[in-house]
Parts: sequence; structure tokens; C-alpha cells
Amino acid sequence: MERKLIEADKKLQAARGATILGLAKLAEYRDMDTGLHLERMREYSKILAEALSDLPDYKDYITNEYIDDVFNSSILHDIGKVGIPDSILLKPARLTPEEFEIMKSHARLGGEAIELIELETKGQSFLTIGREIAFYHHEKWDGSGYPEGLKGEAIPLSARLIALADVYDALTSKRVYKDSYSHEKVKEMILKARGKHFAPEVVDAFLAQEEKFKSVRLNMQDSDHACVMQD
Repeated sequence: MERKLIEADKKLQAARGATILGLAKLAEYRDMDTGLHLERMREYSKILAEALSDLPDYKDYITNEYIDDVFNSSILHDIGKVGIPDSILLKPARLTPEEFEIMKSHARLGGEAIELIELETKGQSFLTIGREIAFYHHEKWDGSGYPEGLKGEAIPLSARLIALADVYDALTSKRVYKDSYSHEKVKEMILKARGKHFAPEVVDAFLAQEEKFKSVRLNMQDSDHACVMQD
């Protein structure tokens, strides 16, 4: 009986992961130049969550289930971009200030969409984390982010993890309007943003695990083309 329950749970987890990936791919398919962004995001977020789980302040909060939920739900961070006009989402150049204001609405659109599903399926922790990530992954530690200008620990931990992972992936990936930056250059930029854009402990986790980040980047490289989406 116990073996059957374990197998049933594994199948449920696999189905959950496949469902989340399918939802995220719906947004990604609108721009075929995104490459392996979602796959890298899952790996980066898991690396950071596992690193923090070893710290006294987080060891009781970041459980194996939490790490799995962050891994699976991280790819929903930009699901709200399905509501952004193609003329902005697919623009092969930097956005104007007016266009960027519209682009910023993807955070709220995504969070609200997941929230509707969450209300109908109570008790699903991966949806709660998915909503947090979609809503708040563009918030900044110093309160200068969007959509709500949350500051410090008011920002959900899951969103703090994704904030760094998303920026790292964007900066180390090629865009129409820029070349990709090296790991060392991005590391320098992240260090400068410690306590400003990023939570200090998340930056410290990144530094402790930077070799794993480099490995993911090396093993999950995009083909040699530019990604047009602006973060």
C-alpha cells in the first residue's frame, strides 16, 4: 500500500510539473527566440533555494517541497506576457518609456490569472508560489521595483529568488539590442546591486553557488540568435 501511495504521489508530481510547463510554454511560444530560458530559470531558482535551505534562518521554511514548488513554478514568472500586445512584446529594439509601462503590467496580469486558478484549487502550494513569483519577481529589495513597490522582507522569498535568476539569465543571454555579458561581468553587476535590487542573502547564495550557475549556462546555451523580449 505504501509503495502504491509513493508511486501515485510521483505521478501527481509529474503531472503537476507537466501542466505548469505547458502553461509557461503558451507564453513563451509567442516569441520563438526565447531559447532555453524557462529551463535555465528552473535550474537557477533551485540552486538558490537549496543554498538558502542550509542557513539557520531558512532551514525550517525551505523544505524539499518548497524547493520543488519553486523549481516548478519559477517558469510561470512571465505568464502575464500573454496579455501584452505583439507590437511591444516582439519589438526588436529597446522599448520606449511608454511601451515599457505597458510591458510592466505583465506582472500584475500574470499574478491575477494564477490567483483565479488558486481560488478554485485551494491548498495547492505550487500555485501560491507561482502567484507570488508572477506578481513580485520585478520588486526590488530597496522598494524601487514594481508592481507594488514592496521593500525588503515584504517581498515573498520565492520572488526574491526569481528576481536574481531572471536578471542573471537576461544579462547572460543575447538580445537584438545587446550582446550577452560574461558571467564575471554579470557577477560584478549583481554584487553592486546587493541590498538595492537584490536581497543580500540571495546574492550571497549566488556567490556561493556561482560555479553551478556557470555550469547551467554552459550546458543550456541558446542557439546563436537574439532574444527580443525586454525584461
